[in-house]
Amino acid sequence: MKTLFVLLFMTMSIADEPRKVLLFYKANGAQQLKSQLSIFEAAKKGMQERDINVESIPFSTQNADQWKKWKVDTNEAFTFILVGRDGGEKHRSDEAVPTEKLFGLIDAMPMRKREINN
Repeated sequence: MKTLFVLLFMTMSIADEPRKVLLFYKANGAQQLKSQLSIFEAAKKGMQERDINVESIPFSTQNADQWKKWKVDTNEAFTFILVGRDGGEKHRSDEAVPTEKLFGLIDAMPMRKREINN
C-alpha cells in the first residue's frame, strides 16, 4: 500500500511540472533564437494548452552548468531541447522547430493523451 501511495504521489508531482523548451544559443545563433521565439509567439494558445515553458539560455560562464547538464555542443550556434514533465529529454534539434512538429511530439506522449482525455 505504501508503494502504491509513493507511485501515485510521484505521478501527481510529475504532472504538476510544466513541459519545457530549452533554447541554447551563442551570438551567431541569435537569429535562430529570434525565429523560434516568433514561431512560439504565433502559437501562444497551443503553447499554453500544452503547458510549455520556454527558457532561453545564452552561452556564458554563468550558464555553463546548464550547457553541461544538457550536453549541448558548444560548437553549435543554436540547440532546441524539449523536456517532458518527467524531466527527460524528448527531442533535440539544431534548427528552429515548427509548432506542428512540437505539438505532434507532445500530443503523442502518454501523459498528454491522458490530459486530452480528461
